Amino acid sequence: MPTDKAAEQLAGTRNFMPPGLRLGDEVLTDQKKYYSAEIARQEWNSLWTRVWTIAGRVSDVASPGDYFRYELGGESFVIVRSTDDRIRAFYNVCQHRGSRFDLGEFGNAAKFVCPFHSWAWNIDGTLKRITDIETFPPKTVCDRPNLSEVRCETWGGFVFICMDDRAPPLTEFLGTLAAALAPYGIEEMIVAKDYSADWPTNWKIGLDAFMEGYHAHARHPELIRMIDDYNFEYEVFGNGHSRMIIPMTAKSPRLKDPSALTAEFCLSLQAVGLDPREFEGRLQDARPAMIEGKRRWMERFGMDPSAFSETQIIDDANYNVFPNITFNAHPEGVLVMRFRPHATDPNRCHYDVWVLTRTCDAPGFAMPFYMAVPEGTDLSGKGPRPARRHIKHGEEGMGLVLDQDAEFLPTVQAGVQSRGFRGIRLSHQELRLRYYYEEYNRHLRA
Repeated sequence: MPTDKAAEQLAGTRNFMPPGLRLGDEVLTDQKKYYSAEIARQEWNSLWTRVWTIAGRVSDVASPGDYFRYELGGESFVIVRSTDDRIRAFYNVCQHRGSRFDLGEFGNAAKFVCPFHSWAWNIDGTLKRITDIETFPPKTVCDRPNLSEVRCETWGGFVFICMDDRAPPLTEFLGTLAAALAPYGIEEMIVAKDYSADWPTNWKIGLDAFMEGYHAHARHPELIRMIDDYNFEYEVFGNGHSRMIIPMTAKSPRLKDPSALTAEFCLSLQAVGLDPREFEGRLQDARPAMIEGKRRWMERFGMDPSAFSETQIIDDANYNVFPNITFNAHPEGVLVMRFRPHATDPNRCHYDVWVLTRTCDAPGFAMPFYMAVPEGTDLSGKGPRPARRHIKHGEEGMGLVLDQDAEFLPTVQAGVQSRGFRGIRLSHQELRLRYYYEEYNRHLRA
């Protein structure tokens, strides 16, 4: 814990509680949501099939016939750009006897052909061929079944789908979150990294960890030597979406000497062209200098710093896009994390990490180091998209902070199932979880 003096000094600069949000003091005893098969089925029927979810990037369906596959729970979808230049989404299922199409994660197709009996559909979903149609009773196939289509809309360069025809439009679902993210220009960014792993945790155990910074002091010793993990700002946007601002220009007040330079903080100074030696003994002067340094850095690489607030320029803005996405947003790029439920096991999930970047081929342009973009990655936008890499749980590659969480979170998954665990107690530093689960519970009660 920070000293009383440090807490008093810093409490006035960061607000724990956003306006209108109150944190209850009760113990939450609904921990079964992290492992119950019954609740997982309820989530599928009342949440996943009712809300908008991010399926992938618009850039992955740039030309007619381009497609990608999106797996969510027990469903599989094909997102494709059709010949009329529309992006469409279909259930990945043949209308003959239910076979799935044999498709890669990404590709280009002139038609979709069932691998079982060779029925075929055009990329706009209309039926192209029924093999040996003369052998079918006419009434059986007179409707010439199209592929089953799913609602599909785009925002920020992302393709969203929704299985519920009665759900509000995507813009209404995103609400004011879209305006908060607009300055970053995410729609113009390209994919610089695409990793996916299977985690032995419920999808919410993973998501929870990235909606609070309370655990940073215990799990990420390197991180607290370059961020203030105790004083975050919080904001909620409605519909379960929220944001926390992670101060990147002050170290943790938990440290014995918060004013001393650390190797990690020196990296932050050097990243914006500053000499760490100039801030020996006066770390409190670093923030304005780092903001100006980052402005100059942005201008050097063709970005307009006037489009961003000071905190957007220098701090890490962590957004939650309900129900299963987090963005760590910076002017130069965004770290996207997606948590997908396992089809049959509530104790497992699929964890996807993308790094999106503005295009730039000038020397010295790079993403924040914690995003762990592989050295030599082409950020110009002129080369091919990096292939998706599937890694095993525990295999390094996500980045130091993410790898540390991956290692530890299975112990949380085990612990919430203990007979000795009597419920969840949330602090002000975890208020985004409170807000998130209010929206989550609203869906499950509906």
